[in-house]
Amino acid sequence: MKKTTKLLHLIGLVMFFGGILPSIVMNSVVGTNADAVLIYHQRLFVSAITWALTIPGMWIQIVAGCLTALAGKYRPLEHRWLIAKFVLAVLILINGTFVLAPLVSQVTSIAEQSALQGHLLPTYMPLKKQEDMYGIANFLMLVIAFILAIYRPSFRRAQQGAHADRP
Repeated sequence: MKKTTKLLHLIGLVMFFGGILPSIVMNSVVGTNADAVLIYHQRLFVSAITWALTIPGMWIQIVAGCLTALAGKYRPLEHRWLIAKFVLAVLILINGTFVLAPLVSQVTSIAEQSALQGHLLPTYMPLKKQEDMYGIANFLMLVIAFILAIYRPSFRRAQQGAHADRP
């Protein structure tokens, strides 16, 4: 079971990052271009990637990560880094599933309306900026979770003068 959960965790990670990175690249390719048709095509790609890779990968990775932690040598209540990682995982799930994914769909819908009308609607950019903000927040939380998993800091306070009394 432990190896299976690790495999699922890795698959989820590949799907999650495999969805985030192309979306970032697509945003940079379009840049500040205001061509409504180009933006709509980019949004179709981003929406497909979000719903096919990013969201499922996020869920697979986090559920498998929790199962791996429970099946492994680390007990969540004994390791503060694991508690912090779990809190980040919950925040990533909430933000990604209930805030970011619906925003992706809304922004794509506005892009479609814009393409049909031949110009970018004024509601597009504010909503797109909001999507970008929540996407960056999710990405940063993911990076912090990786750092916690790799370095496993203890979060213990250094005892002042603990070694000063020793001869």
